[in-house]
Amino acid sequence: MSIRLRLLLVLGLLLIAFATALFQLRRAEQDHIARIVEGVRDDSRMQLAHWADLTGVTLRQFTSDYADWSETAAYLNKPDPVWAKAHLDDSLPAYGLDAAWLLHADGRPAHVAVRNPSVPLPDLPRVADFASSGEPLAFFAASPSGLWQVVAARVGGGGWLLAGRAWDEAQVAHLGQVSDSKVTLLPTDATLPAATGRTVRFSRPLNGWDGRPLRLLSMEQELPAELTSSIEWDGYVIRLFIGFGALLVLALGLSVRSWVLQPLRAVGDSLARQDPAPIAPLLQRRDEFQHVARLVESSFAARRALEHEVNERKHAEDALRASEEQVRHSMSLRARLARDLHDSVIQALYASGLGLEAVRAQMSKNPFGAEGRISDCITSLNETIRLVRNYINDIEPFPNQDYQTFGAAVRALARTMHALAPVEIDVRIADAAAARLTPAIEVQLLQIVREGISNAMRHGAATRVTVTLRDEADGAVLEVTDNGRGFDPAKRAGTGRGLVNLGARADEMHASLQLHSAPGQGTRISLRLPPPGKEPA
Repeated sequence: MSIRLRLLLVLGLLLIAFATALFQLRRAEQDHIARIVEGVRDDSRMQLAHWADLTGVTLRQFTSDYADWSETAAYLNKPDPVWAKAHLDDSLPAYGLDAAWLLHADGRPAHVAVRNPSVPLPDLPRVADFASSGEPLAFFAASPSGLWQVVAARVGGGGWLLAGRAWDEAQVAHLGQVSDSKVTLLPTDATLPAATGRTVRFSRPLNGWDGRPLRLLSMEQELPAELTSSIEWDGYVIRLFIGFGALLVLALGLSVRSWVLQPLRAVGDSLARQDPAPIAPLLQRRDEFQHVARLVESSFAARRALEHEVNERKHAEDALRASEEQVRHSMSLRARLARDLHDSVIQALYASGLGLEAVRAQMSKNPFGAEGRISDCITSLNETIRLVRNYINDIEPFPNQDYQTFGAAVRALARTMHALAPVEIDVRIADAAAARLTPAIEVQLLQIVREGISNAMRHGAATRVTVTLRDEADGAVLEVTDNGRGFDPAKRAGTGRGLVNLGARADEMHASLQLHSAPGQGTRISLRLPPPGKEPA
């Protein structure tokens, strides 16, 4: 096999190896991008489910607060329009509700509270249809004006309490705003359009009381800018890699042709014709072939003496062998250089993949692990929306300009709770102690205060509650004290989520919680915070 064929074979093998490596690299990149996009789609799907569930928090809170209240059961036996207006009609804006139904056990309406009489109410199922279901029961119902979200809970003394919110255009637009996506309500038989390269689309059914879907909640979300930028960057790297490989192979082929094949052909022609003319250009070069050409020229000059001619030819053949070995060595060096460059590009892409994995892992984390209740009493729907958004975005917990401090927030909460029941709430907040609280601690303390006041009102029948935050030598102390009927903590342990949640919040703050109560002696919740500098971030 001639050197020309061997070099062509080497170039062909290099092209095949390059094409194979490029194909594998491209396929690996596409698989990697597909996994990342699927991960983003799963995270967005979980986010939509999370936001959809959050819309029912205040409905469940309303039904939980009033269904367990003894005065609600008393109203079923002895209707009081003044009580109904003060505690049902006037509470709708605070919970962000559009309607509430208080029904007797047989389904007869005892009272219907409507926030906007011009909005048509939904068609509710019969009590017998859902009485055997677990409670609280959450479902969607249709109305002439659109879809309603409804939560039902059984009243302690018999009967049912239902709370509803209309899913109008404003509600859907708000859900899209807080989830940073395009949210729409579609018919159940609607077909979602295919997602583009920069978006993900998916839907979630909104089921009625019987489990049958009434609408599809559709979300369309843009892929993160970092991901699309990375995809574009990966495409740019692939194109750069293709161009570099093509230039490398082309340069290698041209170099071999110009530096090896053509000089060899000239030498061959000169030897075949016994004519030094073909090697004349080689004599002007400054490389190994110049020496070969001179040897050939010398061989022609030594033709007069046979022995001298034989010796010169043998020397020329040795020089040719050495030159071929140098060529092979040069080819080996070039091949190794190509491998090194190839591996460096692969490693760079792999490092980029690790970075994308880290970004995806960071994005898939739930910033607050939000569970349980978000708010017990809120003065308006807009404040509730802002509070939920700030909890999720980890911004200042009290965005309203009316109370920018922890003390102001507790006083606002006290005013709201006082409006619901005739309980005097005395707030004594030390400004110096409150100023050292971190936003995360403020959120936890506000929830503990809300739980303590709510328990005093609902279960303790208290007439006075005192909230105190003071400084002590080993840290700040928060206390919520009431003059209610009290209880035996040992007997109440494990009977409800309230005490468990208080303990969990104390653990998250690395604080110590003490509960002092006895029948007829009221209740005192005492929370001792860690010293400054040791609070959780």
